[in-house]
Amino acid sequence: MQADKDLFSIYQTIYSNADIEMWFDWKKRLDDTKWTDQCYFVLLDGHKIGGIIITDDTIMFPFIIPPFCDRTAFWTFVLKHSGRERIKGVLDIDSVILPMFGYKIDTVNQVMCRPADCITHNLPNGFICRAVNINAEAKEIGDVIIQSYAGGICDEINGAASLEKAIEDAEKVLEVYSHKDLSHVIVEKTTNRIVAVCLAGRGRNYVNDYVEIADLCVLPQFRGIGLAKFMIGKVVTESNGIAPFIKLFVYVGNTAEFIYRQMGFMSGPRFTNMSRRMI
Repeated sequence: MQADKDLFSIYQTIYSNADIEMWFDWKKRLDDTKWTDQCYFVLLDGHKIGGIIITDDTIMFPFIIPPFCDRTAFWTFVLKHSGRERIKGVLDIDSVILPMFGYKIDTVNQVMCRPADCITHNLPNGFICRAVNINAEAKEIGDVIIQSYAGGICDEINGAASLEKAIEDAEKVLEVYSHKDLSHVIVEKTTNRIVAVCLAGRGRNYVNDYVEIADLCVLPQFRGIGLAKFMIGKVVTESNGIAPFIKLFVYVGNTAEFIYRQMGFMSGPRFTNMSRRMI
């Protein structure tokens, strides 16, 4: 049954256990769910037992409505009547059920947040920190991003980015953050070489005016000396007074999650993206 999207948004907000960064504003959380009218309630004997969003090839953000609790029966019905090649936004509890129906895990994602506050992490000797100048140093910044991600989970999932794509993505991020840009680079004094990049800031229409860390990159040979913690601490401190909290997105399995947790970031629910196995 196709749902009224206003009513559907309330059900999804309550029952999907989603979007940690939206928890602090009910109206904006509701509005965020209304991006499509392709939302459907799942009915059993005329009663609502769950809901899904369905696009041409994807089922998105499924949820179950108590007291119904048979998740295997829910997926049996949904996939029989609305099977798609991909399923996005699956909670952990469902990611162990869907392999029985021929789906495999592609990625596991989570949002992490922490309050803005004044925290101190010293920059190691031999380095300086300064603002990003994308016009003058786009290639150098792109190189740092590519080398930082090389061999990691982001490359594993998305494929290695070209220098042109890395520069393009950085330029787009900085354009979004032009409203309030907190991005910076760390430079080795003896070589004047950029060794770490942090792209962070606040977009004009972000929910609750949070600050976001989009990229945190340290060249492999400069890891383990405190550069990442310094950059995170700088963003957290500079956000104090202009944003209530800092948000970032991380793939589960990214070793950077350990540093974020050390710096006080709290993770929300994990969401799994799955696709049908080739048979």
